[in-house]
Amino acid sequence: MPLATPSDPIVTTADQRASDVLLRQFVGYRMKRAYLLIQDDMAETLAPFGLRTGTFSALAVVIASPGISQNDLSEVLDIKRSGVVVVVDELESAGVLKRKPVKGDRRTNALTVTAAGRRLWQKVEAEVQAHEAALFAGLAPEEITQLRELLGRVRKGPKTDEEQTQ
Repeated sequence: MPLATPSDPIVTTADQRASDVLLRQFVGYRMKRAYLLIQDDMAETLAPFGLRTGTFSALAVVIASPGISQNDLSEVLDIKRSGVVVVVDELESAGVLKRKPVKGDRRTNALTVTAAGRRLWQKVEAEVQAHEAALFAGLAPEEITQLRELLGRVRKGPKTDEEQTQ
């Protein structure tokens, strides 16, 4: 049975406010709302460095995995290969990343970070750490650890290196 039909009258009062109360019962909805808040703040944090979340993420993965291929970067970040090409082009144009041909495979490039890229990462990482500290200031360190663990358990797929060591 539908909740309302087109012929049902819509009754509102002056003091009635729109509410998402029914949606707040869902963990996914709450996660989405938190993500949107974090994403907006992260965009503001990264903008002065000429980065976006995607370029920041790619830079982090390449630093942690020198010589990674664009294919593997695509898999790690769970984005389409065409999207990785755009991100890598952007980082290469900024002088923070280099493509190096892989011997024996003309179609594959190994990605490495330049010295400028490492310097940029050090500055940006400190800002993102501060961004997260401010966003999660209302949580105790144990709660932040628990949140990371819970989100890791929700995530499908193989465990990350960090999750395997905890």
